[in-house]
Amino acid sequence: MQLRKATEKDSEWVYDILEELRRPVAYSLDQFKDFYKEILSANMSEILILSDQDQNMGMVTLNKFAMPRYLGYGYEMEEFVIHKDHRRKGLSYTLIEEVKKYITSDKSVRKLLVKSNGVDSMPIYAKALNETDLVSYQEYLNKL
Repeated sequence: MQLRKATEKDSEWVYDILEELRRPVAYSLDQFKDFYKEILSANMSEILILSDQDQNMGMVTLNKFAMPRYLGYGYEMEEFVIHKDHRRKGLSYTLIEEVKKYITSDKSVRKLLVKSNGVDSMPIYAKALNETDLVSYQEYLNKL
């Protein structure tokens, strides 16, 4: 199993796997490809794909943020998805562990965080990460 950075060649696979997360938001594959290219060229996010023998199994978007008080950076996991053909095999936990290894190699990284209201995913996150008493508030802006 390997964790690798997504490339432009992965755009259609990423578009397809995100289907279950983007409802009811609707946009075309061409619109997605334009934005996807922006993400890949920017330094604020990374899309990582878990694969085995050239078969993509899952993906996660990592968003980097500054933590001046710790002289370092943190990452938030977003859009964490295991492909429906590969679920119930422990790959969610594997993906989180691979992400932790990937970002820990940078000694300036201080924190990995995920926010979720997905009841199915909470036990996985609780097993792989430490639960905190942080409360999250959000408001969606400029909806599609």
